[in-house]
Amino acid sequence: MDQDTKLSADYIDSQIGNIIEYYDRWEFGEEPFFGKARIKGLADDEFGKLRIICEVLEGSDLELAYEEEDNFVHSDNRPIYAGAPPFEIYSANWITTDGKKKKQTFISMPNENARAYAAQLTNSKVVVKRIY
Repeated sequence: MDQDTKLSADYIDSQIGNIIEYYDRWEFGEEPFFGKARIKGLADDEFGKLRIICEVLEGSDLELAYEEEDNFVHSDNRPIYAGAPPFEIYSANWITTDGKKKKQTFISMPNENARAYAAQLTNSKVVVKRIY
């Protein structure tokens, strides 16, 4: 599967019984959406939106996605892509200037320095761990 191919009903229909990977792109501070799921099928919900029926094996709940303009999107209309993410996923932990502990999941391209990126965005000393 080509990187950055949007998740469509045709693709889901062709993958019934198979395990797929999926992701969306998010900014630092937004909730991440990625994972693996075994596809069981498609069904309309009570509002007439096409939904994915699946068993989530890892990560975010793909059954929360719905079809919008021939592609599946996450709850805030971010498109969902099929395949392994073309980026790395990290967890950042830091303490704010007012002493509060914070944690955030973020993405970084393989050739970027994730720790430097997180430190720049948080303006703090940060502990970074790759999670996916």
